[in-house]
Amino acid sequence: MNPTTWRRLWPYYLAFVLAFPLAMGWVETHTLDGPSICLFRRETGLDCPSCGLTRAFRAMGRLDVRAAIRYNPLGPVIFLLVCLGWGYALGMLGTRGGVRLPRWWARWHLPLLWGGLALFLLVGVVRIVYEVYHPWWPR
Repeated sequence: MNPTTWRRLWPYYLAFVLAFPLAMGWVETHTLDGPSICLFRRETGLDCPSCGLTRAFRAMGRLDVRAAIRYNPLGPVIFLLVCLGWGYALGMLGTRGGVRLPRWWARWHLPLLWGGLALFLLVGVVRIVYEVYHPWWPR
């Protein structure tokens, strides 16, 4: 990474490296009871594709994969991806932008991103359909 790009990007890496553990600590020390802040859930009574991710991250922080999957089926995968991103950002800060991604990443990052988004939405739609036809399903 050239020095100009590094000067522009290092605050974002630093913000992510600091924010992720702080957010995980906050989630761990506060109760998650109370009304939902999800507008989709408040209006429809159904879970949106991202409903349960905060609780899934909390469960993954405790290494309770089973509970994380119950909260959101993609919770453990998304948590792992965020942890990998956190490690990458930490490496970038430690080497002043010297971490190099594998060569295949340049070609496949956009298809992987779009495929992951499609999978996320597909799982969300399946959850919604299941919840509509099985209203007794615990949330």
